Amino acid sequence: MKKTETQLACTLVDQLDGADEKTVKAVAQDLVQALAERRETHRVRGLIDALERAWADRYGAATITITTAYPISTTLRTSLLKIAHGAEIREKVEEDLIGGARLRVDEKIIEGSIQGHLRQLARTLENV
Repeated sequence: MKKTETQLACTLVDQLDGADEKTVKAVAQDLVQALAERRETHRVRGLIDALERAWADRYGAATITITTAYPISTTLRTSLLKIAHGAEIREKVEEDLIGGARLRVDEKIIEGSIQGHLRQLARTLENV
């Protein structure tokens, strides 16, 4: 019986727990090759989505993006890595933010920038 993308993703996340990067890359390459041989490459997008969900279910956030007006400090970067063990941490610098930060955890956005607060204030004042 053919496994669903979700079943494959859960199996991969379970089996690769604690594996090093080289092993994960080798397994991913073998999986893509197997899908190609079976003419099932159309399943790759669904498998990637299922992997992200399985990862988030098991470990929490899969991707965290922190956007700041200035590069973050080494101390903050280290703290983020400890808090979000296993998540991919992405850093973006946007000078327009003025100060503060915008944090995106997978699909949830936490707005803490001065620019974001000024936009919210402007919307509020427009409605008065």
